Amino acid sequence: MRRRWAQALAGAALLLILLGAVRHLYPPLRHPLDALLLAQALLAGEEKGLLARWTPSPVRRDENPGGLPLDFHLPGGSGKAPRGCVLLAHGMTDLGRRDPRLAAFARILARLGFAVAVPELPGMRSFRPDEADVARLAAAFAWLDGQRAPASSRCGLIGFSFSAGPVLLAAAKPGVRERVGYAAAAGAYFGLRGVLRHLTTGGRGEEPAFPGGPPVRAGKWLFLRYNAGLLGLQGYEAEVESIVRTKLREEGADVSSIAARLPGRARRVLALMENRDPARFDDLFRAQPPDLIRRVEAWSLEGAAGRGRFPLFLLHGRRDPFIPPSESLRLAEEARRAPGRPVRLLILDARGHVDPARAGLSLRAVAEGIRLLGFLSEVLSAMEEG
Repeated sequence: MRRRWAQALAGAALLLILLGAVRHLYPPLRHPLDALLLAQALLAGEEKGLLARWTPSPVRRDENPGGLPLDFHLPGGSGKAPRGCVLLAHGMTDLGRRDPRLAAFARILARLGFAVAVPELPGMRSFRPDEADVARLAAAFAWLDGQRAPASSRCGLIGFSFSAGPVLLAAAKPGVRERVGYAAAAGAYFGLRGVLRHLTTGGRGEEPAFPGGPPVRAGKWLFLRYNAGLLGLQGYEAEVESIVRTKLREEGADVSSIAARLPGRARRVLALMENRDPARFDDLFRAQPPDLIRRVEAWSLEGAAGRGRFPLFLLHGRRDPFIPPSESLRLAEEARRAPGRPVRLLILDARGHVDPARAGLSLRAVAEGIRLLGFLSEVLSAMEEG
């Protein structure tokens, strides 16, 4: 068995070498090979990827256009003009643009020859939706667009998880959408209401949120912790934190004594979070204060997702514990309302939320791998052709 595996790996390595030798002689091979190198680097880690052996280290510059901090990653070495340009948006992480996973992805793209801008998004860094992040992304994209040569490919945007919302809202803005070459999102949502339903009940009626089990219950309590303002709980942060800590230790813990110190509107929010019955979700949501409902619904991508003619690429894991793949399905349906707009949606079993997942060797895993490589090849083609 080991000998066969060694032979298979040697054959794959030989194929990579042959493809590398002819990629510049036969351009159609370029994007499939780059997709393979990208996937291998993501799974193995940037420093252990083949790209790290074959390409010079990227250059990172600290930029601050208009007071907006961002990291600008450029290909190292020859000084050739980048193949294309892309804006990456980090999701909800307290590490912001310096999240190691995002920084590694930016460097991988720079090794492939792209100029990559990664702005700081204080809202996402504070685990809350923030309208100012949409403006920051639009401003960062305008700056990046100004860095490219007039004849080069148009820049695009890529968002992960909850940042996909601000990314697509920014890309839909007048004056921005006309300059966007493409957009892509992994683990995207269509509306926060659907995400809340998923996090609290794990499905709608008999429809499971995803095959294989309920979502990660911690997600709703983390959402409550970091979105006290969005949910109208200003002034009760201490009580909210006490509830969250208790629930993270034990989901079924009784927090009624803490809830008794909250006003009625806050208790209605708590009732929504504690509910596990999909049949009760809509009534509990409608019982929330009107301003809370408006704030949640304001982050829906209905309408915004259908503005713009640029290609849209959506990748989602079928077993995503935080955002169900039905959100990307709805997003794709909305985007396709624009006549003739290219929309590519790929839902994979061997994928979690936004991190790549390793799958055991099987025909199904091989088929999924081929589909993923095809998807990545299409994205890379859009990134270069803009």
